[in-house]
Amino acid sequence: MASTSSQPAQSRAPAFICVYGAPGQGKTVDTGYSFPRALFVAAPGALKPIRALCGYDPDPQTRYAATMQDAEALITVAVQGGMDTIVIDDFSFLAEQTFNAIEQGYTGRNGYEKWGKLKEATLKFRNSARFAAINVVLTCWEKAPATKNGMLLRGGPKLPSDLPESMPAMCDLVLRCATDELRKPWAGVYRCSLDPNWIMKDRDAGCPVVAPMNLAEILRFNGYVIARHPGLPWQEECVALIADAMLSTGGAQDAEIGRKAWGQLESKGYKTPHIVWTMRDAVDRVALRRAARGTTRMQAFGW
Repeated sequence: MASTSSQPAQSRAPAFICVYGAPGQGKTVDTGYSFPRALFVAAPGALKPIRALCGYDPDPQTRYAATMQDAEALITVAVQGGMDTIVIDDFSFLAEQTFNAIEQGYTGRNGYEKWGKLKEATLKFRNSARFAAINVVLTCWEKAPATKNGMLLRGGPKLPSDLPESMPAMCDLVLRCATDELRKPWAGVYRCSLDPNWIMKDRDAGCPVVAPMNLAEILRFNGYVIARHPGLPWQEECVALIADAMLSTGGAQDAEIGRKAWGQLESKGYKTPHIVWTMRDAVDRVALRRAARGTTRMQAFGW
């Protein structure tokens, strides 16, 4: 059966993405669900939540980078390895590690020079990521808005100097993590709005102001082709069928459809983490489609 629950796949240049938020908000888990074929760049132990919740082991496709230069080289490794995405988890930590390496090798007297070297390395990585032949995804800690010399410094990814502005400037998608306790059973959301206090944007203009914390479904909705886990060849068809069923009823029967779908997936012997993953993607796909059917930008201005 053909699915109508997502936009037609389009020819898209690879996406450069940055998501930021407080530790423990679900950034790592979302990248695990969203990019199961990615090369992950992370510190030892950082990807434990993916193994625990997503139902697969990311270790065979994980590398460690001590500096920005290491991470930049791994973009080439990912491309040559035939991977469609590289995930840097966590880019704020990588910036700290890079600065520590610069400090250890620094012999000059001008302290500002160290920050200049960090900025140079970060912007060089940024440029390589922007022109990479694959998707590049950065997760970062959150830096709150602040005032300096009477001027507002917008909140965004936690990076030194003016990098919270200059790094996201080249990204296609910049999202801030948040929580919506009324959203069940997954309370994590991404925010993407023209908020003067925070850095956020979507160049493809498909992400709603409040979106499910699901980068894969946001990207699919924006027309990107995002691959599924090679061990779950059945998953996309099931997601599409469940989402289509929910969309056809207007929401009144979502719970009933979800319970029935869960039972059918369980009866096929699929593992519980993979069923949760499938239901999550279906529910989030529906949320994005319904958001797109809601108030238009012109209507928001009373036109």
